[in-house]
Amino acid sequence: MWLANKIRKRETPFWQSIYNVAKYLRSFNMPVIWPVHVLLRIERNIRITLWENIKSFLYYEPLFKTLCKECGRGLSLSSGIPQIIGPLQLYIGNNVSLHGVGTFIAGKVYPNPSLYVGDNSHLGYQMGISVGTKIVIGKHVLIANRVALLGYDAHPIDPIKRAENIPPDENGCGDIIIEDYAWIGVNAIILKNVTIGKASIVAAASVVTKDVPPYTIVAGNPAKVVKSIDNYRNEND
Repeated sequence: MWLANKIRKRETPFWQSIYNVAKYLRSFNMPVIWPVHVLLRIERNIRITLWENIKSFLYYEPLFKTLCKECGRGLSLSSGIPQIIGPLQLYIGNNVSLHGVGTFIAGKVYPNPSLYVGDNSHLGYQMGISVGTKIVIGKHVLIANRVALLGYDAHPIDPIKRAENIPPDENGCGDIIIEDYAWIGVNAIILKNVTIGKASIVAAASVVTKDVPPYTIVAGNPAKVVKSIDNYRNEND
């Protein structure tokens, strides 16, 4: 520690020269030995992927299923188990993909707040889900990273009640419905009492405060319809 402080302070020409030499030596990097380091990179990727799959299959997925009221076949969990706060009722369909880095919260106003995820849907990295009454995610829904579904306000408007940690009243809760084939872009926020129509797209970083019609693209804060994709309707109906 004494030596490191002397070198950092560089109070004399001697310590300045030592500092300069150390800085010069740190500028060197290990050269790439192409055959060796390519093989090491491949080995590392295989090892990490295999280990993550083993952990998910033997550990994360069975533990997560114990938290669910219902859980279908083909569950895929990436990087652990989402944090579940409160008495949340989980109903998970078949072939659902979830990321372990996320937080699912049950509101404190209504009993048995419930989260439903339909078949073949994907929930991305760092998702935040607050369930007031219920949140229903349909089939074949794609939800990108860092999306927030806020069906529960968490705190009341009244500042005194907030200071006393009193939960919001019934007006602070509502349903969120995301219908089949919808796509929610990265960093989007969807508030309570909102339905995202079938096959609609919510653009990245949008804030959705009211219902989105089926087969439309919405964007902005607050989100507004920017385009119709009604020509795809017959493919899914």
